[in-house]
Amino acid sequence: MKKQVAILFIILFIQLVVKAQDFSITDVYVKKNNELNQLIFTIEVAGLAGDSTPTPIGSLDGAPVLGYVFPTTLDALDVGFDSTSGIVALALTSHPDFDDTPLWDENLDGDYANDGVEWHAHWVLLVSDTTVSGGLAVKATSGTTILPPTNPGMPMYMDSPGFSVITKGNKISCTVPLSRINNKVAFNYDGVTALMYVNTSSTILPMLGVYTIFSVASGNLSLPYSVGNHSCDTLFIDVSGATGLGLISPERISIYPNPASTNVQLEMSAGFNLGSYAIQISNMNGSIVYQTTIAQPTLSIPVSNIGSSGVYTINIIDSVSGDLKGTKKLILN
Repeated sequence: MKKQVAILFIILFIQLVVKAQDFSITDVYVKKNNELNQLIFTIEVAGLAGDSTPTPIGSLDGAPVLGYVFPTTLDALDVGFDSTSGIVALALTSHPDFDDTPLWDENLDGDYANDGVEWHAHWVLLVSDTTVSGGLAVKATSGTTILPPTNPGMPMYMDSPGFSVITKGNKISCTVPLSRINNKVAFNYDGVTALMYVNTSSTILPMLGVYTIFSVASGNLSLPYSVGNHSCDTLFIDVSGATGLGLISPERISIYPNPASTNVQLEMSAGFNLGSYAIQISNMNGSIVYQTTIAQPTLSIPVSNIGSSGVYTINIIDSVSGDLKGTKKLILN
């Protein structure tokens, strides 16, 4: 019971100090750099990517971990694990209470054991876990588990590959050489921001579990995006104009794919006030070519109902006041 209370306290404390905008995903994409034969994984947020980091508690047990995570359909073998079930994810993390990249000196101060707070990359294998509130955890290893030689020596499916992580403005990116993932480019992915928590004392809880999911690019962790496509946009609805601390995100709509060639999918965030907004799509001349009330949590619009290839504007209108609440460019191929 004391353990669970401690977890709750830490979660509530972290929620008070991180900025919601820094973890509210507005876009996610993975693009191939043909010249350098590498992939660039990027998450964009409404605030400053990587600006919020955990407050240290002085202990590995109970240590908070913040992450920008790319769940993928890659196979465990592609990233150096043995053949096993689970979701292979690239996790960009910060955790000031411990350092799990012993081969790398991210802050370049000559000390390889003091830079856990610096944003760095891991391959992890995620599995369902009902003992944690986020429903996911890093899979535990067994005595016969095979891990890459760059693993940090913790008893779970985690690797510390040393990939470069860059934060700039609202973007956090990581470069991954294709040679490090069996030259795979035909895979799907999603984008997630989350609060995780380390456990070293309870035999019931996982060593690293997901306790709070701040944002999911697709809205439902369906991994709908493919490499090379600038596939997801998120439109934030201005409901109050309030900003600042806390984790109450504005209402938002995920729009994908963008560019689109067959259908445009819109997914509303949890708690979205259905029936209160209308969507209007206008062409470059300002003429409305499509409009409807947002009455369902998902909406699929055939491209043929909008028009020919070109650039359009999606406007979200308050159904009562008629005020413009959000806007986003849409490209049709």
